Amino acid sequence: MNTRWRVITTKSDAEPWWFFEGWEKDIRSDWTFDSREEAVETFLMELKRFSERYPKAKTKKFHSIAFWDPEEVYFCEACDDDLQVYYGLVIFENDQPMEIMDDSIVTEITSRMEQ
Repeated sequence: MNTRWRVITTKSDAEPWWFFEGWEKDIRSDWTFDSREEAVETFLMELKRFSERYPKAKTKKFHSIAFWDPEEVYFCEACDDDLQVYYGLVIFENDQPMEIMDDSIVTEITSRMEQ
């Protein structure tokens, strides 16, 4: 089996690691790679772009990152409440969130999120 990597960005009222039914409709960008290095490079490039644009960020096991601006909310009529808008970034390996154990990648993610 050939290993495939995928990097996606999302926009939703849920953090990107939840994968609720129908989450695919929230995808804004989607890249597929045959090379882990290219996938990680794109993931880190998008991490930089989002971290420069949004003041808040939170990660789940480093493969999924949510970015947001506390001022960007929308009113949900069905739930009669304001909901936070999250911009998500996820890296997959063979359609599963990729385990990131490379110290240099973890360090880069952590340093970007602390800015």
